[in-house]
Amino acid sequence: MQKAVTPDLSAAHLTQGYDRLGGYVVRASDVAFATTPAQLYEVHGLGYPGSPFHRWDEHIDVLRFWSAPQLQYRDVPGYIVPLWWLRHSRIPPQAELVRIHRDGTSTLLARYGDIGTGWTLAGHEGLRPPMASLSRCVGPVAKWHGAYLEADVVDEGRTVVLALANPPLAETGFEQAPSGRWFRRVPREAVSELFELDLTARWNGLAVRVVDQWQDAQRYVVARISHLGDDLQRAERLGLFRIEAGLYETEVYAAELTDLTTNQVVPATWSPGPAATPGRGTHALTDRWVQA
Repeated sequence: MQKAVTPDLSAAHLTQGYDRLGGYVVRASDVAFATTPAQLYEVHGLGYPGSPFHRWDEHIDVLRFWSAPQLQYRDVPGYIVPLWWLRHSRIPPQAELVRIHRDGTSTLLARYGDIGTGWTLAGHEGLRPPMASLSRCVGPVAKWHGAYLEADVVDEGRTVVLALANPPLAETGFEQAPSGRWFRRVPREAVSELFELDLTARWNGLAVRVVDQWQDAQRYVVARISHLGDDLQRAERLGLFRIEAGLYETEVYAAELTDLTTNQVVPATWSPGPAATPGRGTHALTDRWVQA
């Protein structure tokens, strides 16, 4: 898949280790002909009101990644290529951030390994930006040795990468990445549970998903929420910040949320057993988020 990345988000990936994405995406093969910013501007529909993109930009950055379980096909009349919507998600392993220049050339800026290693900047041997804080609200969660840890699924479902923000209390085989995060790779069979939390709620009547939680200086719980659904005018009226076309987020006190619902979602590709691990590029996903 391919997604146009705003300049602010691209800088966050490269300098802050930001590991999230969301919004409209297309299949990379469908837009392979688009090799200049002007062409990307058209095929990605970047002319929306308030867009930071311009067809005469010197360059536009795109994120390329393997299809993710959270993708949902969108039938948009008049759009020149098939279009998908991606909910606020952690960046899939092995994603690449690429800069497309006006002369038709491209430059690899960085690769995202997985939750354990994060981003590696291209052309800078071993140089990595700091890693973003872990959140159990987005991305895979694995139960290993009785504990729940943030995780990633790699090797076409055969391996799970476990991550810790702090050093383990005992010697458990974790190693520290250059970025400072602790991680360990284990076989899928070593993990007893593997799922993603889907924490949804309403804020002032607006359907939202909770994508982060933390305590502020006064020890109040703050939640970062991402808008769900198509009520964009309501999101605008409530003052949510527009990340890009159709993607609105803000931070609120958790006490302001109502109708909280927590589900555990398990894509077919995360289930144990060889029959549930189709190869890259397939769409044999049967969770309730996507039938791509």
